[in-house]
Amino acid sequence: MLVGIALFSVLNAVVKAQSAYIPLNQIVFFRNAFALIPLGYLLMRVGAKGRLGQARLGQHALLALLFTITLYCIFYAYSVLPLADATAIAFSQPLIVVILASVFSQERASWIGWCSVGIGLIGVLLMAPPAGTGELLGYAMALTGSTFGAASMLVQRSLALKESALVIAFFTLSLSAVLTLPTLVFAWVWPNGWQLAGLVAMGIASGLCQLVITQAFYHASAALIAPVTYTKILWAVLIGFLWFGDTPSSQILIGAAIVLAAAALNLSAARVAVAAGPST
Repeated sequence: MLVGIALFSVLNAVVKAQSAYIPLNQIVFFRNAFALIPLGYLLMRVGAKGRLGQARLGQHALLALLFTITLYCIFYAYSVLPLADATAIAFSQPLIVVILASVFSQERASWIGWCSVGIGLIGVLLMAPPAGTGELLGYAMALTGSTFGAASMLVQRSLALKESALVIAFFTLSLSAVLTLPTLVFAWVWPNGWQLAGLVAMGIASGLCQLVITQAFYHASAALIAPVTYTKILWAVLIGFLWFGDTPSSQILIGAAIVLAAAALNLSAARVAVAAGPST
C-alpha cells in the first residue's frame, strides 16, 4: 500500500497538470482504458484469464460505479485546489471507512484504531481549515470523493477474499471505462502528440499502480489499511512544491506530522495484534 500510494501521488500530479487542457471525463477514460493493457498482459501471463467468467459481476459493477464517482470527484478537487489541500481533505476517508466497516461489515476497529483515526483527522483539520484557500466546491468534491472511496474500499475488501487482485483490477477499470465512454460525446478535446502520449502513459502506469493497491487487501482489513493513506500528504507537499510551486505553510507541515504519527500508531498496534495471535 505504501508503494502504491507513492506512485499514485505522482499520477495525481499528472492529472492536475492535464486538467488544464483536457476535460476530466477524458482523463478518467484514458486512465482506466489504457490501464487494461498491463493488466490484460498479466492476466494472460499468470493464466488467470479463465477466471473472468467466474467473477461476481454484480459486486464488480458496484465497485466500478463507486470507483468512477470517486475519480470524478477527486480529480475535480485536484484541478482547482493545491495538491496538499485536496489530499488533506481526502484524509477523511479513513474515518469513513472505519465507520462504514463497523456498521455494514464484521470488521471492527480497536480503540487504538479509532484513536489513530481521530488524531489523524485533527491533523487534517489543521491542514485544511474552513478559511483555507481554494474553491468551496473543490473541498466539497474532495469530501464527496472520500465518502465514495471509503465505500469502494469495503466492496473491494469483500471481493479480495474471493477473487484475485488481477481480476478485481481488470473488472474495476474496464467497467469504469465503459461507464465513462458515453460522456466523451459531450466533452472531448483532441490532444496533440505529447498530450496523447501523456494520457496513454498515465493509463498504463495507473494499471500497474491499481494492481499494487488491490494486492494490499489480501494482507489486511480495510480498517487497518486505510490509515496508511496518510502518507499521501508527504508526497502531495513535495510534488506540489517541486512541480506547481505551492509552498507548504507551517500548518501543512505540522498537520502532516500529526497524521503520520497517527498512521504509525495504527500500524504499530496492528503488529502487536499479529504477534499476539488469536485470542482464546
